[in-house]
Amino acid sequence: MALSTRISFSNLTVKTLVVVLLLYGFITNFLSFTSINLSTLLTDFLFLLMLAHLLLVLAYSYLFGLSLNKYYFFYTVFWLLLLLLTTLKLIFLDENPFPERVLGLRNNLIYSTLLIYLPLMIKDEGQIKSIFKIFLFFSLLLVGFSIIQFVFSSQLPRSLLVLRGEGRFGFFGTDIVRPTALLGNTIIYASFTIILFSYYLSKYIFEWRKKYLLVLLLITAANILTFTRATLVGILIVLLVILYLRYARFSIKFLMKGFFTIALLVTLILSAGYYYRDTFLVQRVIGKEASSKMSTNVHIIQIINSIKYLQKKPLVGAGVGTQGPSGNDEKKIITDGFWFQLFLENGMLLGSLYLLFYISCVIFAFRTFYKTTNLPLKQICMSFVAISAYFYSANFINSALAGRVNFVLYWLFFGLLLAQYLIVKKNSRRLI
Repeated sequence: MALSTRISFSNLTVKTLVVVLLLYGFITNFLSFTSINLSTLLTDFLFLLMLAHLLLVLAYSYLFGLSLNKYYFFYTVFWLLLLLLTTLKLIFLDENPFPERVLGLRNNLIYSTLLIYLPLMIKDEGQIKSIFKIFLFFSLLLVGFSIIQFVFSSQLPRSLLVLRGEGRFGFFGTDIVRPTALLGNTIIYASFTIILFSYYLSKYIFEWRKKYLLVLLLITAANILTFTRATLVGILIVLLVILYLRYARFSIKFLMKGFFTIALLVTLILSAGYYYRDTFLVQRVIGKEASSKMSTNVHIIQIINSIKYLQKKPLVGAGVGTQGPSGNDEKKIITDGFWFQLFLENGMLLGSLYLLFYISCVIFAFRTFYKTTNLPLKQICMSFVAISAYFYSANFINSALAGRVNFVLYWLFFGLLLAQYLIVKKNSRRLI
């Protein structure tokens, strides 16, 4: 009875979190009646509940000698180690304002609690499916809404176009209004569509259902309407990664097919780009549009400044919380580039541990994909590897992963992946 109550509480909490995350902008614009953002308060409250619940269950497991899977144990210990070291650093070494440090800890680590919370609490595949259903339902509503934002931008009020206090996202000298689905800025929303695209493509590549193809086309259209260079390339990255995972065979025949397929794809893209070279979208992609030029130049300068700062303070860095969403914009060394922000905040040593943690998650998903015959697990692994391929590449040029929605969803996917792995392993006693 206690177990059933615990699982029900966990399931309800996670589903509520997903809904709050995806409706973040609507809660901010229409339900936050004071300067305090209600959506942020709700999100943080739910994470505090999960963190308290997690620590209680882990303590219970330790006291009563309950066994934990070796992989789950590894990620739990690694996460707790990062939590300990980051806390010690922000208390004893960092010099930036203390509230900023606490918010940095929240953004960088507490918001990833799902990766160890979900596998411990979820014991049934039906719960995983129900969480995905909630996520997909509200996600597709947002995709449809973003297309409405683009088409009817001139008729919609500001509160339905951008978050409270922000200006419309567009380009110099144009009347283009880039959709955000009220998730943040355009790069955050565009990267969110990459998460969706990866999941549905992993479903389609195994099941070949027309409805998945239609959804993929809808998501692609929404992505294109953001005019975001990184995610336009991101769709191609995701496509190639998923095709590789699905069909790759280490043989001369496969390598030849792969080479000619990529060559054909590149030729088609370059031909289309040349034919439509004068269109705004192509000018945007190749970096000749005014906003793109300015953004590129600023980013290069910020990267150089980041490297110079780390050379001066390689171990301590600038301090936890100084560069991410919680940092003071006027004092940030770099505003775009998640990897640079990660090392600037944590220093080279602790930053390397964070990077190792990220990479270890992708390696686990990659290995599990090839070991398991369980289709849902295989699809989650495939989508997670593809999502990671995009974000890990994009992290050099933007901070879309640092956006609350994308960051939490990224760890939601890995948490559900690990939960599915443990369920399959427990039921079959083996993965292959």
